[in-house]
Amino acid sequence: MKLWSSFKKELLIASRGFYFYVELLMAFILLFVLLFVVPENFSSKEEEFLYMAIPDPAIEAAYIETFEDLDGAPEPVVFKVGRDEITTQLYESEEAKLHVVATEADMVRLAEDRHLYGATIQLDPVDGQWHYTYYLQGNETSRLKQLLLVLHAQDDAVVFPAAENQPVETLASDLVLLSDRENLLPVFLTFNGALMGFFIIAAYIFLDKKEGVIKAYAVSPSPLWHYLLSKVLVLTLTMLVTSLLLIVPLMGLQIHYPLTVLFLVTTGFFASGLGLIVAGYFDDMAQSFAVLFLIMIGLMLPALAYFSPSWNPAWLKVLPSYYMIYGFREIFRQADLGFVVRLSAAFLAGGAVLFAGAHARFRRTLTV
Repeated sequence: MKLWSSFKKELLIASRGFYFYVELLMAFILLFVLLFVVPENFSSKEEEFLYMAIPDPAIEAAYIETFEDLDGAPEPVVFKVGRDEITTQLYESEEAKLHVVATEADMVRLAEDRHLYGATIQLDPVDGQWHYTYYLQGNETSRLKQLLLVLHAQDDAVVFPAAENQPVETLASDLVLLSDRENLLPVFLTFNGALMGFFIIAAYIFLDKKEGVIKAYAVSPSPLWHYLLSKVLVLTLTMLVTSLLLIVPLMGLQIHYPLTVLFLVTTGFFASGLGLIVAGYFDDMAQSFAVLFLIMIGLMLPALAYFSPSWNPAWLKVLPSYYMIYGFREIFRQADLGFVVRLSAAFLAGGAVLFAGAHARFRRTLTV
């Protein structure tokens, strides 16, 4: 009963505080961004500049017709490069935007100015073969360069049918395909929930230190762990509510909500324990700001690997936020739910260790 009384008191105090409404406001801002700013699926059209070095207008016209323009007619587009204006003919297909320019010099200038790819297409009058010269930006991977070399080694009539007939085996056919908007949700939840909880619980502790609340537990009959656990429960509850504000409008009823709540609670408990550890070694926000900031930046690094799967170094897997992000994704994809249960158990155990360490640290500071 003492713990319940302490929890209700801390919840009432938090509801009157500044940071409580900061977390609610952040949740509504992220929800607004997801619903009204982020499109359902991002456009992935490549944009290139082409120069057709073909002397025969009839052959050039026949080649251009292979671009499969969506509306059947090119659109003139004017680019400003320095003080000059360059007009291109835009052919837009379902996969790419191709700008055909009048001269090779204009193509090179546009590619350099816009940091995009350029290419010159020529027809050899002797052997009747097409030749392609690409103008790259210098930051392309070796895989892309090799692909461009191989792409035109055979006739298009051979390469493209062979690519389309390449057998593809789906390893997990029961996965739920997420839209680009839904794919952002695991990162948003990790930031808004766990990492904001880590930061805000430290801020609450610093406010109480400033007012002498923690020192008062040296002579109080109420145990210190009641106070710390009440703070953790308040932050976990707040994180649960704000996270569900993001999840329910986007995912509806298609996900496993009991498992979602379990994962939210255990990750929130872990993040709160981490915040308690940091708060135990500093007296105020000014002293700890650099450490809090660096920890939050470090914990957000796995988001880069999430959005760029080609960059996924092994050391990222040491960071707990790596498993938070991918745990949420597994829930939304309805994939390996057993993996999420194991992660929840690991975060619960890790949070318990952090909480025990923070409790020992605060008990020592009461006698200093």
